[in-house]
Amino acid sequence: MKITSFPFSNTKLNRSVFFSVLSLAVAGTAIQSENAHAVDLNFGAATTANNLASGFAGLTLGPGNSRATIDYRNVATGIDARVTAVASGNGTFAGHLPNYSTAANEPAGDAGFVYTAASGGTGGAGTGVAGGLSYTFDFYNSGGTFTTRTTAQGLNLRFLVYDVDGEPSQGEAVRIAKGNGTSGFISYQRGNGGTSVAGNTVGPLIVTEDLNNYTFTGQNDNIAETNSAAATVFNFQNTNSVTFNFEALTRAGSATDNPVFSAIDGDLSILGATETLKQVSLLTNFGPVVTANAAGTTTPVPEPFTIIGTLVGGTAALRMRKKLKASSGV
Repeated sequence: MKITSFPFSNTKLNRSVFFSVLSLAVAGTAIQSENAHAVDLNFGAATTANNLASGFAGLTLGPGNSRATIDYRNVATGIDARVTAVASGNGTFAGHLPNYSTAANEPAGDAGFVYTAASGGTGGAGTGVAGGLSYTFDFYNSGGTFTTRTTAQGLNLRFLVYDVDGEPSQGEAVRIAKGNGTSGFISYQRGNGGTSVAGNTVGPLIVTEDLNNYTFTGQNDNIAETNSAAATVFNFQNTNSVTFNFEALTRAGSATDNPVFSAIDGDLSILGATETLKQVSLLTNFGPVVTANAAGTTTPVPEPFTIIGTLVGGTAALRMRKKLKASSGV
């Protein structure tokens, strides 16, 4: 969450490139409408006291909270939040990391968490023992009572989920349920590929879709928290409850209690201090905004002949245009 740099950038921008990208950011405001009108959420003020010092399953993270449910006051103006973690399958919830930061000198306010594999894995790539963690944000009117639900009418909620990467012995993914077309999940924006901690070139999260869900799967390589290759921005609309379903596939060679860490940034402060800097980082380090299908529908894959026909037709049209220009002397 550095204020003076772009943590998700793999290369240093010079002055001319910066201003060119800045111009693109201004011009792309309409395209990034899901992000421009979002409610910024900060998970920095948990009212549930931490009960863990650090060291989740050997990770140097903390302090934390092992309770399944924790409360946050004033995550945005007039809004409180209750966060609930529920493990499934081979997963065991280890703890929340409220007010998480990617570095000691950066602004905090993210919602981090850790879950572990309850038993060792089996099989090779594509097989193993599945486990996971549902992580649900329920939003209420502020006041600390957590009784009256609130809905950000006409505004979006946006979350940058990062460090969904995996390793050879354990895959990682996050699954998002589709909305009904008028509320809930409306779009996403994947981070671009990058370089792993080991120096390997990796692509962005792999997206798969069925009638009810989108699943974003890591590349089975350790990715730094500030690398967009293991990150995606998710946009939601007119909702007071958002659930992220995190999944791990523990393969042979994985240790029992193999920990999984991910974190959720509710105001995109990891990308920059201002909305303009966030837009610059989104344009340079993330792909285009993709509109999510409603539940019960999927995006059809074009037939090969349709693609070829489009290319041939486009080429013919371009040639015809050139001939017309030549004959007209323009």
